[in-house]
Amino acid sequence: MAWNNSFLSSGSRDKTILHRDMRMKNDYFAKLEGHKQEVCGLKWSPDEQQLASGGNDNKLMIWGKTNHTKPIVKFNEHVAAVKAIAWNPHQHGMMCSGGGTADRCIRFWNTLSCKPMHWVDTGSQVCNLVYSKNVNELVSTHGYSKNEIIVWKQPQMKKLAVLTGHTYRVLYLAMSPDGETLVTGAGDETLRFWKVFPKKRQAAAPSSVI
Repeated sequence: MAWNNSFLSSGSRDKTILHRDMRMKNDYFAKLEGHKQEVCGLKWSPDEQQLASGGNDNKLMIWGKTNHTKPIVKFNEHVAAVKAIAWNPHQHGMMCSGGGTADRCIRFWNTLSCKPMHWVDTGSQVCNLVYSKNVNELVSTHGYSKNEIIVWKQPQMKKLAVLTGHTYRVLYLAMSPDGETLVTGAGDETLRFWKVFPKKRQAAAPSSVI
């Protein structure tokens, strides 16, 4: 599921994406059909104008907020299911996605030009992706075979930290509201909290001129 400010989008094993407005009596007001297998990843862009969807058909699709008939673009470069999706809050129209065990890659996309950009092979299944709110850094969590959490410097994709401790796939990832702490959940039935990012920089107060 993925919230837009005005409605909720959900993807399913029935291969479709439904937009639901909680203020309306109807079950849903739009059905997006494009994936050939289960929809396993959904994420709205920060400006809520584009929806990225990933599927078990190895496809990543970008949908417009108002065009429900077909995706703006369909990316075919992944060779495994696309569950992990993240939009860059620091750069408009930039996003990334991660592939499953047979793929292992994080790929970057420009959704304004509808073109693929660079990619990196992480060496293991990519389960989640999230950008820091406070600094231009990216976090990925992994499954088979390393079960790691990696912090990457953007845009160079330089590894800043590798967080270990989980003994099974790191299936869930969430960030605290202040953007400083991560929580991860894994198949080892543990939650782990990581203090990773600095406080958000405050804008300097204007100096008075005497």
